[in-house]
Amino acid sequence: MKTIRTELVLERGEYLSRAREFCLRGEDLPHSKLSENDVYEIRSMIKQKEKMRKYIKENLSNDAISQKFNVHIRTIEKISNYSSWAHLIDDN
Repeated sequence: MKTIRTELVLERGEYLSRAREFCLRGEDLPHSKLSENDVYEIRSMIKQKEKMRKYIKENLSNDAISQKFNVHIRTIEKISNYSSWAHLIDDN
């Protein structure tokens, strides 16, 4: 005589598409070192870093500085490594 299962049985395709529903994630994991607030703070810091990187690229890069002063980018590079204008000493 055959026994019939009455509990919910998922087919393979459905199980694979829903597999993440059945596993522990985030703070529920026993070895987790971060809380949800930590992750939000990290993501916020990363966004700030990207904004700063964009600002630096647009305003403080050698290319941006050379355009501002209407000189060649190599002139800015020479000034930054003291191979040009070396007789001027920085105060800071």
